[in-house]
Amino acid sequence: MSNDNQALLNRLSKIEREFPALLARAPQVLRVEGLQFIADNFRVQGFQDKPGSVQKWKKKQVKDAKKPNLIGEKRGGSLRRSWQAQAGNKQVVFSSNRIYAGVHNEGLKAGRPPGFTMPERRMIGPSEELNRRIGEKLDKMMDELILK
Repeated sequence: MSNDNQALLNRLSKIEREFPALLARAPQVLRVEGLQFIADNFRVQGFQDKPGSVQKWKKKQVKDAKKPNLIGEKRGGSLRRSWQAQAGNKQVVFSSNRIYAGVHNEGLKAGRPPGFTMPERRMIGPSEELNRRIGEKLDKMMDELILK
């Protein structure tokens, strides 16, 4: 067997040995990228669905409308800081301990006052941009495994 063939076989064996560890790290990558994605959505004041585009949040209708949306009137930022993620076996669960997080994310139509509507200000959900970011990170991890 030539040295080139032996080197290739050695590399493939190494990839085979190290691939399970890469898979085990994948949920942690998703957790970090997801939390960064949520923080970025607060920063840009909108939801980044398609790569390179932002669905801006509807402006708030209060006297201090110059403050960014969902940042808060006094202390500010508690919703933004409340997001957490648990990386488990082949999954990541994102959550907020703020009971109003879902209302802001999904929007709400209510009867008090009559016709009241809380606009959707999506900060988390399915996103092509998030998928792209995660894909890039995982591709980089694969490249490092294959090329080292």
